[in-house]
Amino acid sequence: MIESLKQTEQSVGSFIKALEKSEKRIAKYEEKLKEVRTELEKLEVEVLEISSKMREIERKIHKKLNKIKRTNKLLMEAQTERQIETYDRDLRKLNKDLDKLDKEYNRLKERYEQVVAKEEKLLEKEMKLEEEKARLYHERELLMKHAEQLMKRLGNKINRVRLQ
Repeated sequence: MIESLKQTEQSVGSFIKALEKSEKRIAKYEEKLKEVRTELEKLEVEVLEISSKMREIERKIHKKLNKIKRTNKLLMEAQTERQIETYDRDLRKLNKDLDKLDKEYNRLKERYEQVVAKEEKLLEKEMKLEEEKARLYHERELLMKHAEQLMKRLGNKINRVRLQ
């Protein structure tokens, strides 16, 4: 009977160790999740900043296009050589400015796509970590139920020994 109690005690001890190991693994996954979420927050802020800059550049591009349209109209209505030269010079400057804005917009768009792709990868990683953490919690819960059953059996054996 004493040997049976020792075996049960050893089983309980092994379950306690398994629970402690499970707790450590859960803590490790929670730390990884915290890091991923921190990185995601940074990326979300960057996405918002980039999209804001892109909207501002779009607004400027539309302004330039409207100026080009008006200048083209004035160029068509120009009557003197001096007016034609002035409008032509204005058009070249507007087109040059438009090219700069377009290049900046394309650069921001490329960066935006990179950040969004990185954000999607991190979201996928976060989901996998959450799934693993949930699996570990489930595993821990099963271990705890099993340990409770062992403790009940141990208690029953102790009570039987006392009654003898």
